[in-house]
Amino acid sequence: MRVVIDGIEVEAKDGETILDVAKRVGIRIPTLCHVPGLFREATCRICVVELKNGKLVPACAFPVSDGLEVMTATPRVLETRRTVLELLLAAHKIRCQSCPRKGSCLLLELCKEFGIEGIPVCAECPLSEEECLLARGEVCLGPITLAGCDAACTREGRPCTGCRGPVTRSDVLQEALAVYRKYEIPIGKVLEVLSTFCSNSPAYEKVKRFLGGQV
Repeated sequence: MRVVIDGIEVEAKDGETILDVAKRVGIRIPTLCHVPGLFREATCRICVVELKNGKLVPACAFPVSDGLEVMTATPRVLETRRTVLELLLAAHKIRCQSCPRKGSCLLLELCKEFGIEGIPVCAECPLSEEECLLARGEVCLGPITLAGCDAACTREGRPCTGCRGPVTRSDVLQEALAVYRKYEIPIGKVLEVLSTFCSNSPAYEKVKRFLGGQV
């Protein structure tokens, strides 16, 4: 059967999904919940694509048919994926410092791709929880600094400078507070270091009020 994806005409087979065909011709469609051979319930909706009739469908579960025309990166598709990702992130427990996927987080990569902030540097830090700079007694701003820089500072063996600014989500700050207390890092010292990089920003004031009340 003939299927057209992003203007590319492809021969497809019975039983294939849009995602199957797209992968075969090298067209990337992001996924989170899709695990080939194990899970195909289309629950995350990150892989939505647009059909010629304007309908949005999940690429991982929608079967192809002869004459099907699909667009994978229209403005509507990209905006929908971004909204879906924001909703997923809002409900996600952000405990990056102790997460086994830290340093290899697909959710973080998608957030960077779609310009969504809220995940701390700990998500991209390659150091294990036991090797964390905080475990060495060093002040690291990773738990309260926005991810997106690939944690270059940490890879060089020195504390994150917080150059991207602080995370302001209360659940992230609460988790950061627990991490700092676990390693007996003085909150006052954390705020002192943070102030050298972003003391004039509204975000800093919010973090200062939250953590400052815990000193």
